Amino acid sequence: MNSTTRLLLIAALALSAASAPAQTPVRIDTAAFSMVNQWGDAPDTLLSDSNGVTRIGLNTASASLSADTARYLDGNFYGGLFEVTVNAGYRVTGFSFSGTFEGVLYVPPNTDGTPGDGFAYNSGYIELSAGSRPYGIFYGEHAQRIDMLDGAIPVMMSSGELSLTSDFNLSLQGLVLVSAYPTTTPEHPAGIDSFASLRVRDPVFTIYTSAVPEPDRVAMLLAGLGVLGSVAIRKKIGDLQDCQYDLPC
Repeated sequence: MNSTTRLLLIAALALSAASAPAQTPVRIDTAAFSMVNQWGDAPDTLLSDSNGVTRIGLNTASASLSADTARYLDGNFYGGLFEVTVNAGYRVTGFSFSGTFEGVLYVPPNTDGTPGDGFAYNSGYIELSAGSRPYGIFYGEHAQRIDMLDGAIPVMMSSGELSLTSDFNLSLQGLVLVSAYPTTTPEHPAGIDSFASLRVRDPVFTIYTSAVPEPDRVAMLLAGLGVLGSVAIRKKIGDLQDCQYDLPC
């Protein structure tokens, strides 16, 4: 597929997504944060939430990032804007996106077993970015692209270590494209269908959080450390005094 055809298909898919009827955002609440996908047209799922690790299944992304064809072109576009509100007393220490690209490419051979003149192609792209809300500090961008995939490749994008106590946005964009053209033979002048498919399986956001120590607890901790330090100093002074009287040190 040439670049002009690909750009036209991307534009058509994006226009179709933009003109789709608005959906009511679904809110996911945890003790540490809440998250709303402003562009989602299917409820995302809270898979697990324990020990500061929250896993959220992206149902809309799973449904959208899938395409297959036996002849000519097909594709799908996905865009998700996730508004994350951090609750008081907590911080977000990192986040990641994971999933698996799965693709199938098949071109039927000629009747004598030699390679056919058909064609099968797939291409996928996922981009994750994040920034503060309202838009200001940019926390980074990650992307992964695959082409001509016949099998499976895992996808993992991670923010690295963070310490966010203010609200932020996660943006996830994705595109899958497939095309297939038949193998023609003298016995089958109309062609024997080729096949191409691509999907993103089990797309998941993982958000890592921790509690922020309360000020009075921090003060108590510092006071305790101060007492321990004083005791250690007094003991050291006592040991030095003992040494002055020829006692073992």
